[in-house]
Amino acid sequence: MVGALACALAGCATTAAPEADASLVIAPPVEAPADGDWWKTAGDPLLANLVERGIAADNDLACRAARLHEQEETDAAASRRLAGKVRALVGKDQAPERDAARMAWAYAYAQARADRATEVALAYVQVRRLQQILTLRTGRLDQFRDNAVIAEFRRQAGLVTAIDGGLGNSIAGVVDADVSATRSRFDAARAALAAMTGMTDNDLLTALGEKAEVPVISPGAPPAADAPLRRADLLALSSRLESSLAHAKVTQAELDAARAAPTDETTAPALRDALQKLEKAETGARTEMSSMRQSLAALDARQSAIDETAAQAKRAVSDARASYKAGFGDFATLYVAEAAALAADEARVNLKADRAAAIVRLYKMEGGGWSAADLNPPMGTATCD
Repeated sequence: MVGALACALAGCATTAAPEADASLVIAPPVEAPADGDWWKTAGDPLLANLVERGIAADNDLACRAARLHEQEETDAAASRRLAGKVRALVGKDQAPERDAARMAWAYAYAQARADRATEVALAYVQVRRLQQILTLRTGRLDQFRDNAVIAEFRRQAGLVTAIDGGLGNSIAGVVDADVSATRSRFDAARAALAAMTGMTDNDLLTALGEKAEVPVISPGAPPAADAPLRRADLLALSSRLESSLAHAKVTQAELDAARAAPTDETTAPALRDALQKLEKAETGARTEMSSMRQSLAALDARQSAIDETAAQAKRAVSDARASYKAGFGDFATLYVAEAAALAADEARVNLKADRAAAIVRLYKMEGGGWSAADLNPPMGTATCD
């Protein structure tokens, strides 16, 4: 099976056989990546560890692998039964149809693996986003409480009325509610990630540590506009269509003629529909990839503006705080400055997380997350229906 899959992927030459018995090729062959696990080189060891854990803990993925092995055994048994003279008696060999169907299942497994990696990575980005925002809000809460203490000292010194202290305590109460809500969201997101990776919540919390940083992930180089797509879902579709056409006894010559003249009205409807379906899927994939690249460029363009806004807000807070302590400023100015600074800091975190999530999705769109080895996955253990 491994040799057959490798040959199918590399487009190996095979012994000449009658046209009716040859495997069909509906699209140019695509070489499977030797190692498409983008998370290994993303620069975040915890991200890489969690994705690997998530793949290993996915029971559905393990069941897909088990069913793929079962189908291989069934196909091998069928080939043995039709060997030699028996095959000649029953007529056309069904091996091309079965081989294409088996490749479709193998590619579907590879795509499911890429999907799982994306799911875990996005969950991790969200956990880091909430963790960092929680850290910011907790720090700001401490600052608002300190403001209330300063206001009380100034009231006792006869510099301000009790309004400043009351306002400070009210603001601290509002921020405290925000902190509680953010902590609940962080706890829920962390619990979901722990379930995906088969970890306990305490183990995951320890692994996350106190340094709440959204991962900085760099996108890969964009594929050439005319480069074949390495998406396993498209390769699975190609294989399914090849199996269907082989079942319909379509020859490679008929398929090549239909590809050369897609509008020819004499082309069999099933063949024309198959080619249109594949073209539509590939066009949609390229459009999706281009759109995500454009979204990523837009996020990058916003980065410098948000950084400058955050720097200005930080300076404003420092000036307002110093003025209020010295008795020259009012509490409302200090509050507005600090609220603006918090909003700017959270905007930076959200932009960073949005960018990381976009790159994770882009890797999958461009065919990342699977490798040639995934076409013959290990059997593993799973509880399957």
